[in-house]
Amino acid sequence: MPTTIREAQVKDIPHLAYVSLQATSGLFDALYEGSIPGRETPLIVEHMFSRLNTTSSYLNCRILEVDGQVAGGLHGFPQSESETSVGDPLMRRDRFNLLKPFYELPIPKDSYYIHSVGLYPEQRGQGHGHELMLKAEEIAKSLQSNSTSLHVFQQNTQALTLYLGMGYTETGRSPVVPHPSLLYDGQLLLLEKTLAV
Repeated sequence: MPTTIREAQVKDIPHLAYVSLQATSGLFDALYEGSIPGRETPLIVEHMFSRLNTTSSYLNCRILEVDGQVAGGLHGFPQSESETSVGDPLMRRDRFNLLKPFYELPIPKDSYYIHSVGLYPEQRGQGHGHELMLKAEEIAKSLQSNSTSLHVFQQNTQALTLYLGMGYTETGRSPVVPHPSLLYDGQLLLLEKTLAV
């Protein structure tokens, strides 16, 4: 089946929210659930991608289509942009502690940060995650980044196997802060890959 990867558009925001919720293994559920009383978490996460001039904007995303249907998405940006990005006012402050391992594993400023790669469940296991990762590396090179970086839960063995198979190496680890919404506990890993320019 033919696949294409294109720049995300406003109409893709619901898809980006869905696949990001899948890709973050319950972290977005934990951070956003209940931040707007009466609103479901996917609708709250949609707002994140609608915020322009932030690293979370849909403008930093790509959409993968299979036979013209959205199959998944990629969210990434140069880490240097995060220094000027405004924080999300809807992220629950009482759950900031869940981000502790991410802060303990900072992304190098000259790296392209792959925030998330996610697919609809029926599209998994067909090589689409690999395609999106290659697109992220292509974008990074076009932006003159000399590396790509990402965080992954050590227990997410399917994703970890993909990344290690693509040449990523572990550069740090930190204990996950437990929460009932998280699918994994154990360790959060920081992986990096140097790109040939």
